[in-house]
Amino acid sequence: MNEAKSFIEILKEHVNSDKAQLPPFNRTGLAIQQEMARPDPDMQVIEKQILRDPAVAGQLLKVANSSFYRGMIEVTTVRNAMVRLGLAEVSNLVTLLTQKQSFTTPDPFIREYMDQLWIHSVACALGAKWIAKECRLPSKMNEAFFAGLLHDIGKAFLLMAIADLKQSGQLGDSVPQTFIEEVLDTLHQSIGAQLLKKWNLPEIYCTVAEHHHDESMEGQDVVLLIVSLANKVLAKAGIGIMHTPDIDLATSPEAIQLDLSEIKVAELELTMEDYVEFVGEVS
Repeated sequence: MNEAKSFIEILKEHVNSDKAQLPPFNRTGLAIQQEMARPDPDMQVIEKQILRDPAVAGQLLKVANSSFYRGMIEVTTVRNAMVRLGLAEVSNLVTLLTQKQSFTTPDPFIREYMDQLWIHSVACALGAKWIAKECRLPSKMNEAFFAGLLHDIGKAFLLMAIADLKQSGQLGDSVPQTFIEEVLDTLHQSIGAQLLKKWNLPEIYCTVAEHHHDESMEGQDVVLLIVSLANKVLAKAGIGIMHTPDIDLATSPEAIQLDLSEIKVAELELTMEDYVEFVGEVS
């Protein structure tokens, strides 16, 4: 127990010293989100932003030609990818692709956690958007996607901090798995909310990061309900760092408040399995 407290104290000290840092929010992703927030987003502005980042442009073409989105004709230009996918979907995908850098580390042990976290986060984003659509909340689809993608950003931050401490010799090469999972479980919500506030992102994303594990969802924002339900679907399936197979999704507070039937919840579980396959294909 003392060893666990010592580990947590070392980590907290490192985090509070500002020595552990995630990359800043990607400029391309941020510029596109800002353009999409305008009443009439300009397709040419978004295309120009994507073309300024060849890595993102290449990844977008890869996604547009993946089995998940593929049409009869291969897409070879960013413009054609935008026509096929639509501006809203392109915006979401570019955000997804540009945020991947927040889930990378040279430490092979921590990288395994990061890879699981990335798949979990992307599947949560896509699942949250699906729920918003099924609940006939089109105005919330993009918010739900973005909130789902970032809901566990605190875990990415903590994993990077652990990797930093290992590299500097302040932690041993072999950090017990139980310690890492205890830290992620207890600290990721508050740390994630702090980070998103530091990025000056809208309050709803900070709220989701801080409260998506709250037991009581009574009267909460609908985006928080959506992301919390998507997160529970993934936790039940063991997709991510945590696995809680005994969750009754159909009777969860989120499903009840969102008025999702048992059949619709089962459809959600199957849909999110498809999303996990998609993430594996494009990662």
